Amino acid sequence: MKFIHIADVHWGAKPERTKSWGKIREKDIKETFFRMISYANEREMDLLLIAGDFFHNQPTVQDLRDVDYLLGKLTTARVVWIAGNHDHLKEGKPFYEYSWKTPIYFLKDQNLEKVSFSDLQTSVYGFSYWENQIRQPLYDRVKPEDDGNFSILLAHGGDESHIPIDQEKLKWSGFDYIALGHIHRPQIIFEDLMAYAGSMEPLDRTETGQHGFIEGEISEEKQMIHFVPFARRQYMQAEVFISDKMGQAEILDRIETELSYRGKENMYEIVLTGTKDPKLHLDFERVEDSYLISSVHDETRNPWEYDRISGDNDFLVSKVAEILKDHPKALSYAMEALAASRED
Repeated sequence: MKFIHIADVHWGAKPERTKSWGKIREKDIKETFFRMISYANEREMDLLLIAGDFFHNQPTVQDLRDVDYLLGKLTTARVVWIAGNHDHLKEGKPFYEYSWKTPIYFLKDQNLEKVSFSDLQTSVYGFSYWENQIRQPLYDRVKPEDDGNFSILLAHGGDESHIPIDQEKLKWSGFDYIALGHIHRPQIIFEDLMAYAGSMEPLDRTETGQHGFIEGEISEEKQMIHFVPFARRQYMQAEVFISDKMGQAEILDRIETELSYRGKENMYEIVLTGTKDPKLHLDFERVEDSYLISSVHDETRNPWEYDRISGDNDFLVSKVAEILKDHPKALSYAMEALAASRED
């Protein structure tokens, strides 16, 4: 039996909405999900497991129709799905009331449910969120039935406010695989047994590294899972060393050279280190025209900071530094004036 385990798609999220390229990210979330369906078809997967937070907020009827249509393109995989905290169920809301055209096994109950597939010799267990926060450790006592099938648990949570999970207890609960959602960073907790799929696309600048889904296979002969990198883009940090002797054009060239090694498709947090002329105000428009810049952090140091010049052998320099050590701006101006007078 072959499966794909996804979670935290957050369909409808608008990452980087304040950026000119925010619409690209909203589109990436949906296109990556569509690409995953093609991947599942090519590999003739048996199950698609959705471990909660497929939707970022309560979906509209149109959201549901779009997802229904896309899931209808699956040729071999059957879908088993639970709602998470972001898309928790509410009676009277479209997500609860919607009638799916595609055969979807939605484990809607607040208590543990099971759906069995005799041809796959597999039973899938899970329950959905009915409120945003659940503080009880509801997975501590769950166990599969002794029905002779392989057993999979769909679970969503892992922090204090969203079903705390004791991973060791869950490890020994008797399930053949535990498909986790809620934590956006993909993690294989126990080899071939328990994993967070993570978000399929990174949703904010803290979600660095690769994103995608878990692919697995369970049979009498073997049991194995592995992470499949699948996101369209990654958040990356690019540290760029500059000096106070550089002008804007040279600094921007250095930044673009650094980013060119990593590719134009990714999103960047630029960290400037070294020293920078305090009078220089950088305009990043040129770089932002070519690359997706999420943020810029200026960690450069003023070349005239006290701890850098206090040991200077020049008596006048060290004396001025000592007098103005508690006034960094005045120190900077004094050092610049002193340097200019000596050049004259």
